[in-house]
Amino acid sequence: MVSRFPGRSPNHWRCPQCGLECISPQPDDQTLAEIYTNRYFSHYQTDSDIQTVRAMKRDTYGRQFLRLPAPETFGGQRRLLDCGAATGYLAELAKEAGWDSFAIEISEFGARACSLLLGTDRVYRGEVKDSSFAANPEGHFEVITMFDFIEHVRDPRAVLTWARKRLSPGGVLLLTTPQTGSISWHLMRRDWFHYVDEHLWFFSPQSIRALLDQTGFNIVGMHALQKAVTVGYALGHYERRTTQSTLFSPAARALKSIIPGSIQRQCLRFYLGEMVVLAQHGHGSTDQNLSSDPVVSRLSA
Repeated sequence: MVSRFPGRSPNHWRCPQCGLECISPQPDDQTLAEIYTNRYFSHYQTDSDIQTVRAMKRDTYGRQFLRLPAPETFGGQRRLLDCGAATGYLAELAKEAGWDSFAIEISEFGARACSLLLGTDRVYRGEVKDSSFAANPEGHFEVITMFDFIEHVRDPRAVLTWARKRLSPGGVLLLTTPQTGSISWHLMRRDWFHYVDEHLWFFSPQSIRALLDQTGFNIVGMHALQKAVTVGYALGHYERRTTQSTLFSPAARALKSIIPGSIQRQCLRFYLGEMVVLAQHGHGSTDQNLSSDPVVSRLSA
């Protein structure tokens, strides 16, 4: 491993062979706990904000759901677990699509919101490895989703191993995460919008593929992720106290103060340097349920 930004971020390391980046030493538990408070959901301040963010998130999730097999493919068992569920918009959308939805969220604010949507027997607040659900005592699922999640955990290998054990045979994992080596990663360098204090890992297509293979998954597809983002949400990202950008934060604050609210609520679709990965339980599984191209597509958006 070599220093990604010598002299500026001594704890940020990168593997020149596979492109994996990590923070070492990692922030302690107290530091991370102070990040995942109500302030982490500062964009949920008014009913208007909530509805705007809800529409934005559901647009992104809905298009990625098209990569999943239909719920009826699995017969009587149609259980979907969303890890790092935030306020439950993905799990809510999955429920509407016919899945029996469950959620794991570490923050009190998010877990409470998820419970209102799904019921307390389908929501667990805490770490994934400790999770349990009254509505699903055996703890098995046909689909596990991890949107903007794996980069937050201390031990991705352990989390993915746990996920593979929780998936039914033939079950699938759908995850998204920032992609090192993407165009925005090259152009923005130290000011890349995914460099925030709570992100502990940054994967390249090569490194995430190796990790999934090591933990018992077969990758079915890998693509650049297109996200629906409002103008105000994008600018607000650089106002967050955990951002590591010193270049864009002042400009974002200035623009946010002068751009009319009607424009800030405009939702656009962008490639923000993230990838979406679809993988299947690798032991005794079959690709017959999945329509994605098994050839991995390494798009560099």
